Formats: sequence, C-alpha cells, structure tokens
Amino acid sequence: MAYNRLQTMRDNIEAIRVAFSLGVEKRQPNANEREALGKYAGFGGLKCILNDANELADAAKWSKSDIELFAPTVELRRLIHDYSHSDKEFVAYMDSLKASVLTAFYTPE
Repeated sequence: MAYNRLQTMRDNIEAIRVAFSLGVEKRQPNANEREALGKYAGFGGLKCILNDANELADAAKWSKSDIELFAPTVELRRLIHDYSHSDKEFVAYMDSLKASVLTAFYTPE
C-alpha cells in the first residue's frame, strides 16, 4: 500500500480523539477504538503540522504539496485545544507533536 499522507493524518487525528476521549471517560478502549489507536503512525512524514494553521489566511503560506493537509491540521489543532485544560497544556501538546516530526519515522509493518 502506498504511503498516503492525508489518510495518515486522518488516522492520527482519530487516534488522538479516541485517546483523549478514553482519558476523559477513564475507561479501556473497545475493539473499534483499539483499531483506531493502532492506526496512529506519528507525524514523522507530516511536517505540515509545523506550519501555522490558526486561520484561513495561513493557508496562503502553505506549499502546494501540503495544502491538502491544511484543513486536517486545523482540525488537529482544534481537537487538541478542545481537550487541553489551559493554553500552557495546549502549547505543550503541540510542541510534543512538532518535536515528533523530527524524531518519528516511517517503519513498514
């Protein structure tokens, strides 16, 4: 299967959504949630999350090769913001994800 950045981004967002939800609900994942968590691949090939994605005007600064990932990046930022208890926590989450761009890499199954 060819590497698809958009699908990887969607899978990562869903895994993060599930992880946050499980944390809030303080429970173990069901089979569907385990499957979603298992699709998390990190952000090693998704340097787009380093770009500004706070408002529509930021899209103009994105490269043509990354523009399809603008909307999912906005979604990711909103998801993390919604589950963060403070601006400081949000920044810490985003810094962690951004650091993973440099430390994560694709490993075949």
